[in-house]
Amino acid sequence: MKITFHGAAKTVTGSQHLIEVNGYRIMLDCGLFQGKRKEAFELNRQGPCDGSSIDVLVLSHAHIDHSGNIPCLVKNGFTGDIYSTPATRDLCSVMLLDSAYIQEKDVQYVNKKRKKQGKNLFEPLYTKQDVVMAMQNFIGLSYNRKHEIVPGVNLTLVDAGHMLGSTHVILDINDKETGREQRVIFSGDIGREGIPIIRNPTHIIEGADILIMESTYGNRLHPPYPESEKELERIINDTYNRGGVLLIPAFAVGRTQQIVYALHKLYDQKKIPHLPIYVDSPLATNTYFEIHGKC
Repeated sequence: MKITFHGAAKTVTGSQHLIEVNGYRIMLDCGLFQGKRKEAFELNRQGPCDGSSIDVLVLSHAHIDHSGNIPCLVKNGFTGDIYSTPATRDLCSVMLLDSAYIQEKDVQYVNKKRKKQGKNLFEPLYTKQDVVMAMQNFIGLSYNRKHEIVPGVNLTLVDAGHMLGSTHVILDINDKETGREQRVIFSGDIGREGIPIIRNPTHIIEGADILIMESTYGNRLHPPYPESEKELERIINDTYNRGGVLLIPAFAVGRTQQIVYALHKLYDQKKIPHLPIYVDSPLATNTYFEIHGKC
């Protein structure tokens, strides 16, 4: 068995990990690199974007740094199955379209300048039509249901508590070359306990031989959620009392919904005054209606 890291190693975006075993190539996540336009543009065109060489893809969750390069993979020849939870599949149907829109608009902006300079024009990494094609490859797999994805490799997804549909990935592998049974665990992004609107992560997974684990906050401790909510209450009241406007930048999917929930809760408990709340994010509102419209 061979494992190659194509992203999210010594950085925090572009999660892409390739496992080669029993003659098959299994991709764990296929995320976009995010950052400065030129740097991200170049990085996202490197790595295993030759989709025809990949047999199957396992997706831990829908955030774009984990899923955003899937349409590129399909555009470049990938025809295999994409395994995720049903909730992740539903979120990707909205989030990847939003990503494609951004890809197209960014290239349109850059090409205006390049055309004036007489330079070759760029193409977007992928388009909305590529997303439509990619969504046909998704297979929804519920939590705690073992499933053989290629001969000798069984997949189980367990709740990671990071966002709706997020998972820890368990691969039970019968390595024919060594004759050994091995368990590979990929953490995806790890959630915290006690966060409203999502379940706590599954903490205990037994018998790992190889662990691939995210460590973005590995060198710090988060305060308990009630302390964070109390700090939010203080900031809102301080801002209100001095006549200010509070701007909260937040990830569109997951974090925005948690903040809106916390604001509603604080208002119901009469801990903050009545004030208008605006969610200035089409993606945040679209994903809300996509999921709740199916419940």
